Amino acid sequence: MKFERIKIQVVTVLLIMSFSISNAQVGDYMQAEPLSQLVSTNLKPVTNTGIVKVPMITWGGDIATILGEMDGIYKSNGLTVSLFKEDDFKKQVQMCLNGETPYLRGTLGMINSAAEAFKGSGTELVVIYQLTWSTGGDAMVVRDGKNLKNIKKIALQMYGPHMDYAANLFNKAGRMNQVEFKWMANLTISDKQAGKAVDPVTAFQEDASLDAAMCIIPDALLLTSNGTIGTGSEGSVKGASILLSTKTASRIICDVYAVRKDYFDANKNSVMSFVKSLLQSEETLRNLTGNKTAQQAKYRQLISEAAEKLMGSSQFTSDAEALLADCEYVGFNGNKSFFTGAGTTRNFNTLNSEIQTAFKSMGLITTALTLKQASWDYTQLVSGLKNAAQTAETKPKFNQSKVAQSVENKINAESTSWEEEGTLFVVEINFEANQSEFSMEQYAADFDLALDIAETNSGALVVIEGHADPLGILKAEKALANNEPDAKSKAEIGQMKQQVKSLSLERAQNVRKSFLQYCKSKKINIDESQFVAVGVGVATPKYNPPRTKEEWAANRRVVFRIKQVEAELEEFSPLD
Repeated sequence: MKFERIKIQVVTVLLIMSFSISNAQVGDYMQAEPLSQLVSTNLKPVTNTGIVKVPMITWGGDIATILGEMDGIYKSNGLTVSLFKEDDFKKQVQMCLNGETPYLRGTLGMINSAAEAFKGSGTELVVIYQLTWSTGGDAMVVRDGKNLKNIKKIALQMYGPHMDYAANLFNKAGRMNQVEFKWMANLTISDKQAGKAVDPVTAFQEDASLDAAMCIIPDALLLTSNGTIGTGSEGSVKGASILLSTKTASRIICDVYAVRKDYFDANKNSVMSFVKSLLQSEETLRNLTGNKTAQQAKYRQLISEAAEKLMGSSQFTSDAEALLADCEYVGFNGNKSFFTGAGTTRNFNTLNSEIQTAFKSMGLITTALTLKQASWDYTQLVSGLKNAAQTAETKPKFNQSKVAQSVENKINAESTSWEEEGTLFVVEINFEANQSEFSMEQYAADFDLALDIAETNSGALVVIEGHADPLGILKAEKALANNEPDAKSKAEIGQMKQQVKSLSLERAQNVRKSFLQYCKSKKINIDESQFVAVGVGVATPKYNPPRTKEEWAANRRVVFRIKQVEAELEEFSPLD
């Protein structure tokens, strides 16, 4: 499903370069169609041979699954499993319906796209385990000048990992109905069919009408001349750039295991043993990667086996390590939080609701369904784990003082470009004249929206900007220019500007304080360093000058500006 790696791409790129632009064909675009209409829903019993076949996909989260086999963890829990890789999700769904395996492996979006097929067959899907979040492995590449506000056409894989990624971004931007999704059969660079591209990357290279493409990070680097700006050579697209990756939007693509409900009901203890094995494998992997030097031989053995099982050759060890770097394992605490909803808004229920609503509007399902979860007793699952009781500390991503100074420098240098470049989403809060307090009760709806966007994009920087109305200063400047007898001096006007800026900073700080208190009141675990308060003063009013009472009021605002800073992290000094 995910990575057909760079080695394969090199050959394909040469073929692309040899194909002249004048002869380029448009992509083989597909009509959005529910998966339930493309598979046979004739449900067959799960084959009982004593060996349970377990699917994997080419993704870093599956390396822990491989370690469980290598270390004999499944056997220690009374299971005999046979791991196999199947990146064709439609085929994987059919195998599960046919009884060849009780399990289904994919992103939560992919599982949702399959739920209707299982419901139609007479059973359902039960989501039992979360492996990882994608935290860098997936990206949106755009042409020069394109962003979430003006993209009209975007290419992405049908039934792949980017369906819910794209849906979330355009939903948050309020543009779902304004975007045309160009669906394609494959995820990564693939051989053409009848002279037409069958993947988003090749289509983006050849179809100038496409504004954007969803792709895995190696393909994104190819299209953008190694993550900069595409030069138009060596497979890149001139002017193309990475708008954002899951390094920023790090709480959207969620990788999980699901199981057929009929199998779950009849074999709950066995399924629980499988989940316990996955938890133990994840903990073992976490310890192994944290002590690579002392356990170098075992680590190299695992990476070699992962390369063999996921990419077809034990030689692709650097690619296997890259897979690990592109995801975040959630472990016991992450699973408990995700399925119970404790400590996060980015939980099972929230994501399912988002996905089902979006997929129905996109034509990927016909009916919104309530996807089931196992509702595990986590006191039972914790046995056999050594570190599950330890709550992971939220490590600060950013150096608050350095980030604030960097932001102020950028705003002072070019306020207009600051508002546009790298801005993903904006949440505005208006206040009354002379207001300094921002109660949680009064601004709960605004705080909920800001929290949702910030948690979804947990790798982003959230700048809380205080803005003031410039009318008083504009009047003082006019009086000075007209030499009015009671006009303030230039120095006094400068002092006025500084006072207004200081007041706007105070307001931004008060909003930040109230917002963080609101998060604590809801018991949401967030990284406080992600939120930086700055005073903008009168540098960027919405209306200059304000001509009505409404415009005057609109200038008095605090803005949550969600910024993508992947390309300039060195300036924003993230903490290790």
